Amino acid sequence: MADDVEQCRAALKDVLPIILIDQSFSTISPSTSETDSLSGASHLTLMSPSSSIGLDYSFIPRRGVPSDLDEAFSLFLQLSHISHAVSRRDLAAAKSWATSAEKTNHGSALLAYQIALKFLDQHVTLLSSSSRHFDIVSMATSSLAVDAFSCGIRHGALTTAVELVEQGRAVFWTCLARFRTTLDELSMARHIGAALVEEFKQLSFRLRNVFDQSTEDQSPQIRQLTMRWDDVVSRIRMLPDFSRFLQPPLFSDLQMAAAEGPVIIVNASPVHVPIDLTRTEVSELSSEFQSVSEQFGCSDHQNKLVGILRKLWHDVVDPVVQTLRVSNVRPGSRIWWCPTAEFTLLPLHAAGPYERNRDNLSQIYISSYTPTSATLVHARRSVSQYASTQYFVAIGQGNPDRGKELRCVAPELAAIAQRLVPIVSSFTSLRDSLTTVQGALDALNHNQWLHLACHGMPNQTQPFESSFTMRDGPLMIKDIIRSNWQNPEFAFLSACHTTVGGKKSPDESIHLAAAMQFSGFRSVVGSMWSVDDEVAQGVVSTFYDNLVNDSGKLDCTRAAVALHKAVKKLRRNNVPLEQQIVFVHIGV
Repeated sequence: MADDVEQCRAALKDVLPIILIDQSFSTISPSTSETDSLSGASHLTLMSPSSSIGLDYSFIPRRGVPSDLDEAFSLFLQLSHISHAVSRRDLAAAKSWATSAEKTNHGSALLAYQIALKFLDQHVTLLSSSSRHFDIVSMATSSLAVDAFSCGIRHGALTTAVELVEQGRAVFWTCLARFRTTLDELSMARHIGAALVEEFKQLSFRLRNVFDQSTEDQSPQIRQLTMRWDDVVSRIRMLPDFSRFLQPPLFSDLQMAAAEGPVIIVNASPVHVPIDLTRTEVSELSSEFQSVSEQFGCSDHQNKLVGILRKLWHDVVDPVVQTLRVSNVRPGSRIWWCPTAEFTLLPLHAAGPYERNRDNLSQIYISSYTPTSATLVHARRSVSQYASTQYFVAIGQGNPDRGKELRCVAPELAAIAQRLVPIVSSFTSLRDSLTTVQGALDALNHNQWLHLACHGMPNQTQPFESSFTMRDGPLMIKDIIRSNWQNPEFAFLSACHTTVGGKKSPDESIHLAAAMQFSGFRSVVGSMWSVDDEVAQGVVSTFYDNLVNDSGKLDCTRAAVALHKAVKKLRRNNVPLEQQIVFVHIGV
């Protein structure tokens, strides 16, 4: 155990200033249950507007020499008093604290996760919003959020568990969206708000540049700039309505995500729970599904796909459905899936027994997805001030310079035009030679509603280079996130693989559909794998018929129901199963 103390000292040596501690430390008390071991089972939490449902289990502590443990963790506890700009080494030390606390069943485990995620949030805030820093984020997060979530559940701290899993997932997108939204709101908060925004932007820019160039996280220049940056942030937080500027949402904020239906957080992390699926089994099932999805279109994949969907039903989704029924969530209601880790790669919406006289999930509830609860909350609040005027653009590229010709793109756009021209304020159609990267970006600057029919090209090793294929080249995620579209409402991505993200960081949701959502689109339809050209055309016609509300206007909150009805029609037409379940809805 003496070696552990030395490791703690080494981890903290370069990150803590010399401080005098003149107070006692309060830590989270460990659970009293000692009946189970760390066996790696999964956890599910169902969040409703008034509660969060979960179970609390514990594991057998590994006992060490008390004096060594106390010394080791007293060193770690000093991290909570850091006053300088958080560096990568600070974050690594906090993660080491959480890992050590988990291994020894130390009572400070939950506090360690809270500090680690707080450091992650602060560190990412000071990084520039470029794909170059994504590797830093993905390395820092790893399984941090899902492990913190499980730790909160074990300690019976359900609201804290939800806050932590929210704080540590989709970190890149969340930081980007938080900056855009909050600074825009602050700029409108009288003259003092605009002045503080400018000062904040300048200091942030200078601090990021120094972080990028400096090899020393605690150089005198960084310390000086950080003190000024902290001062500006403190002054902003003193303004009315900005007390939580650049701080993660509280559970009371996140509950609003469930205002119109349950949000189901599905987690895979080492803790015993009612879902009979371990983290290893989730990973294996995900790998098996990825392998099967690559065979879609071949004759021997159908039985394998049904087998996976049945296992998802039995081990994950059926327990959810039973809980929803007990909670009086009526059949036909909407539900939102918020999967974590490898669960993000699995088609939860399509789970079912696939037996005669038994309903699959899609016949019981209408599923949507959300990468985080905060994203859904933001989408609900972002009602366009231009709702009375609806500007729609349909972009189709069926003849790219590279790639297979898409023969159904032209009739797909024609069917949309026929349905929507009479009801929208403006309808623009871009096809073939007009569908360039810049042409698409320009069109999105002037339209709030988008239908995009083209090839989708995922890049799982460099996810920011995932793209839509335009006439003159790829429209990449990194192009999309540089844009600042005004009041986007809805996007139908009629392209392949638009919800496929990076293999190494599934929790970060770096894929085409997420890029559109985090760029402001409140509601998005995307695809989990390859889409048959003719199937897409058939879905689109039925979909837009049902997207129009009783007032004759497009309504993006009807998108999930519209997709549900379009897919139901596919089932009646004996379309292959993988094409019936390829499209998913994300958002409101």
